[in-house]
Amino acid sequence: MTGIKRSLLLRLVRYCALLLAAGIGLMLLDFAIDLRPSGVQDSYYFKLGKVALDQPRILRQDNLAIVVIRRSAATVARLRQGGASLQDPDSRDSRQPAYARNTLRSKIPEWFVSYAIGTDLGCPLEAEADSLKEICGSARYDFAGRALAADKSFRNLPIPDYNFAGDFSRLTIKP
Repeated sequence: MTGIKRSLLLRLVRYCALLLAAGIGLMLLDFAIDLRPSGVQDSYYFKLGKVALDQPRILRQDNLAIVVIRRSAATVARLRQGGASLQDPDSRDSRQPAYARNTLRSKIPEWFVSYAIGTDLGCPLEAEADSLKEICGSARYDFAGRALAADKSFRNLPIPDYNFAGDFSRLTIKP
């Protein structure tokens, strides 16, 4: 009877090893060849239409969520003031392209673009009166995506590589 159990155990170990080898092989193949579905884009295009001043808009396509804010002159002036209420006012610990390494964290002062995922617990963002808030955490951000002071420490919102059409009717994101 022990010979039968030993034979069964040996066969089970061989099947597990074969399954593990197949998994590793598939993973290596995935790294070697781009096996993404055809629906996944190299760039994402969003039609903006009319964007109201100081009203954050969250755009979604596939698994990408982007927040776009068209800032008023008063908001731009307030954001340039900075203040002690920011965790990383100079964005030194933030992920952003070179063109966003400024106080407003954007190419064009009037427009702010960021990923719509918070940096505290990684949950989606929602708009508040004059800030953005992570829906499942305590993280809050100003309209430049800078983390506001809180009990916990977290990063500023990440800025994607983006471009606007000349008339600001379309936004292109390059993930």
